[in-house]
Amino acid sequence: MRKDVPLNDPDFGRLFPCQCLLTEQEARRPDRLARYSNLGSLTGVTFDTIEEQQKAAKESGGATLFLSTAMAVAKKYAAKPDGWLVIAGPPGTGKTRLAAAIANERMRQGDPALFISAADLLDHLRSTYAPSSSVAYDELFEQVRNAPLLILDDLGAESPTPWALEKLNQILGHRYNHRLATIVTTDGPVERLDERIGARLGDPSISQIVALARKPGHNAHGAERLDIVLPKLTFESFDPGGMDLKGAMRDNLQEAYNLAKGYARNPDGWLVLIGGSGCGKTHLAMAIANERRKQGDDVLFVLVPDFLDFLRSNLSREREAGPAYEIFDRVKRAGLLILDDFMESANSPWVQERMDLLLNYRSLNELPTVITTRMPADEMDERIRSRVNDPRLSNVFEIRAGDYRTGRDKPSHAPQRGGQQKPRGRAG
Repeated sequence: MRKDVPLNDPDFGRLFPCQCLLTEQEARRPDRLARYSNLGSLTGVTFDTIEEQQKAAKESGGATLFLSTAMAVAKKYAAKPDGWLVIAGPPGTGKTRLAAAIANERMRQGDPALFISAADLLDHLRSTYAPSSSVAYDELFEQVRNAPLLILDDLGAESPTPWALEKLNQILGHRYNHRLATIVTTDGPVERLDERIGARLGDPSISQIVALARKPGHNAHGAERLDIVLPKLTFESFDPGGMDLKGAMRDNLQEAYNLAKGYARNPDGWLVLIGGSGCGKTHLAMAIANERRKQGDDVLFVLVPDFLDFLRSNLSREREAGPAYEIFDRVKRAGLLILDDFMESANSPWVQERMDLLLNYRSLNELPTVITTRMPADEMDERIRSRVNDPRLSNVFEIRAGDYRTGRDKPSHAPQRGGQQKPRGRAG
């Protein structure tokens, strides 16, 4: 149909679809999106169905998966696909279904998503060379390269031939350079993949990595076995007044509370809380963790002595690609890492080396990190101290109040106060 407009109107003479055609096209849109998505039997997978299955598995005593943090991250990504999301975990941990749930949510919002396994993609690309192929190679290659949202499932399971690596690098390199929304699932750490692919997947400026593992006893290698979750330790349950704290002690604890709450709103840089036992630093650190988990962030809360004990008992017996190295890598790359009781174990050269590697990576990549410790900064190893005291990265606050639960005084360290928090553009 044509619009009844004057001769000088830009729409004069142009053809427009009638309302009945527009309505018909809109009704067919879900079918078109489903065909484009290539989800097949995964079309019905949603966040609700995954949660129902997890609940049923738990009630029946089956193996439940550590999906709480990953589910929150996936829901946040589904609401606004930005950058890359890498879901890693051994077979059977639910990573494919989680990726499919994101695709289905995007289609429910009316946006296209293309789901394909890496092995199937390469098979399809090979088949386009055949004279009988109904799809041209360039057509398929461009569709995958430029899909608004691409889900590449089971990366690393394909045959790693030079041709296969070249094609995958071309696709992922293009999407990396153009910052196109991409979800990748893989069975192992990204370092096991081709070097160029692994570098892109591990780039924190564009990519977020979440790891799935079975609960302890079903998968003894998951880093989440070290993750501590105490949901009752919140900002609401923290009382800066404690048991009748008054004056300077109460003011000091109130300032620590305000600082931690501000950091929870905008986890930017590092926050280091120094103080004696019972001063509230662990409660505040856990409150930060709980607040960011609500926002869907990738959070790991690790008790440092337990973490180091685990590494000591495993690293010496494993090669570089062993499970303990995977756990160390997972901790190193956590979206928000909280290290509780930092350096409270034997201050050996081995400990210093592990923590230096960990903190060096997080400092170079400016990853949000919270540290609690009873050690004054000037007693730490020199390499670690230089990072903790760097005012461009870290805000150090000493809690000089006594035991906030009982009001008893504690000896105070010399004040160690770093620079104020600086806006670095992280999630608020």
